Amino acid sequence: MTMSRRSILSGIAVSPLLLTNCGRAASESGHAAAPTPEPDWRGFHDFLRRQAADGRFSGAVAVAKGWKGGKPLLEEGYAMADRRRREPNTARTTFNIASMGKMFTAVAIAQLVQRGKLSFDDPMGEHVRGFPREIAGEVTLHHLLTHTAGMGDVLRRGPGHEPPRTIGALMKLIAKEPLAFEPGSQMSYSNSGFIVLGAIVQQVSGQDYGDYLSKHVFKPARMTATAIRAYRPADVPGMAHPYAESGEDLGREIRVATPAGGASSTVGDMIGFARALMAHRLLNRKLTETVITGKVQASGPGRGPDDKYAYGFGVRKVNGARVIGHNGGSPGYEANLDIYPDLGYAVVILANQDRVIRPASRKSEEIITA
Repeated sequence: MTMSRRSILSGIAVSPLLLTNCGRAASESGHAAAPTPEPDWRGFHDFLRRQAADGRFSGAVAVAKGWKGGKPLLEEGYAMADRRRREPNTARTTFNIASMGKMFTAVAIAQLVQRGKLSFDDPMGEHVRGFPREIAGEVTLHHLLTHTAGMGDVLRRGPGHEPPRTIGALMKLIAKEPLAFEPGSQMSYSNSGFIVLGAIVQQVSGQDYGDYLSKHVFKPARMTATAIRAYRPADVPGMAHPYAESGEDLGREIRVATPAGGASSTVGDMIGFARALMAHRLLNRKLTETVITGKVQASGPGRGPDDKYAYGFGVRKVNGARVIGHNGGSPGYEANLDIYPDLGYAVVILANQDRVIRPASRKSEEIITA
């Protein structure tokens, strides 16, 4: 069989790693070996293009194989970033990645553990002040990282109550809230807990949370388009406007970026994060496994026995394949990162329209695990 070195269609490339592995199998056996077929990423691209044409997807997607780098197998934008101005989404368009940012916070905490400055078993009161003694002494970093601390969601305080924009101001509100349950007794998803973790990163590192991420997470992962800041989408060049399911532009709202989520990023940067994590450029091998290994049963509708939560990462199985990552959602934005550690794939889907990401995510799962 004769195969071209690279075949490209709208950003789709045949992986050189695949060709290399095929040749090695043939030489070792002494016979021509039938190559393992690469998943149908051309078909995935066509599926997304049809979804976009029907108004059922708007965003950008990137798929990569291998952790050492190289051109993604697919990196493409679909539909419009700004419908009024007819500006299309591209692979370089910026999106709000919402709670996907919890992975950054978890990695930052684990880096400080790796440097001997923290322990996952530390009571949070060793590193932040202002909490009642019984909370400060009972809630550990492990509880915060696994949503088992009993904290709530300071970012959702009802109509007319816009949350503060600084970690310090948010911490004052969080410290006043009683715990909903005994730490470690159950899981309940908590943005407040990850804001506390961000405050701990600041206190222990002596750096602003965003500055710490820029130096210790984004730079080694070569994430040049990712930022932690408050912003209005219309004011950020190259950023996709957020759209409701009805088509309304929700970009008038001021967004708040915190250690619980809300960073702006691109599909290429998030592939860079996945590769840096799995290649141990952010954490050593031991701490990487610690962060991505399930710790508690994930709660919520539709969760199965294989759905776990690790330290800032969700862990599940799809057709027997292990998948780690995180999703996120904010009005007008949806985001998802799936990393297949044992198969070597990473899939990033960022959308600027409500309720469109799940069919795309399911299709990628089907392609990889079929």
